[in-house]
Amino acid sequence: MFALEWHLIAIITGAYIFGGIVKGVVGMGLPMISIAILLNFLPPLTVLGLGVAPIIVTNMWQAVRMGSLLEPLKRFWPMIATGLVFLFIGAELIVAMDTDVLFGLLGALVAVFSLISLASPNMPPLKPETEKWAGPLAGGLGGLMGGISTIWGPPMTMYFVMLKLPKDVFVRTVGMAWFAFSVPLAIAYWRNGIFSGDIVYLSFFACIPGMIGIRIGEVIRERIDQDTFRKVSLIVLLLIGLNLIRRAVF
Repeated sequence: MFALEWHLIAIITGAYIFGGIVKGVVGMGLPMISIAILLNFLPPLTVLGLGVAPIIVTNMWQAVRMGSLLEPLKRFWPMIATGLVFLFIGAELIVAMDTDVLFGLLGALVAVFSLISLASPNMPPLKPETEKWAGPLAGGLGGLMGGISTIWGPPMTMYFVMLKLPKDVFVRTVGMAWFAFSVPLAIAYWRNGIFSGDIVYLSFFACIPGMIGIRIGEVIRERIDQDTFRKVSLIVLLLIGLNLIRRAVF
């Protein structure tokens, strides 16, 4: 099946169920978790190609399921537009770029931000005038990182957390933004050969455990309040930051 041993199929299934559960709860974390697990068993470019279809399907599900996309699109289109430009730049650089420094610096920034936010829950949200430049900055950093690793979430998630969006708005906005990034990423990875051949079929197979995990996570999210959602989101963001540091060092 898919030219892989059955134990590898089982590992892929488990990785995407686990990642899907986390994403179902906080709206993010599927690529970070699945990639962190699968890099121990499969080549890096195979892991990146494998994640393309689940990223598209799960983010489309969350974006559409949570309500109208017009409001978040109107507010966050500068961030998305900037991110898409840098996404293609990152996807072209991946085949020759040493990403350790980028991962290390961004991981440290994300980890420190998460710890400060957990320790200071009453920080005021960003002012509207700050959004004008902070959004495109977060989008550019996220797009560059996404093109390199399929993990574009940390910079933009930090931005959304600083806006203190309600949990359902947060998940809908993340789904909309992540879906907007995932389609051109698939095109870019298809062009450079990462998303091709048997990897395409295996990637669509991974959508099944990913969606199973999403549904489990959504049930959990419905049972937690806004404060708990914020804390869980920051903890997941902290783990993402620490994982980026790990990838840079080891």
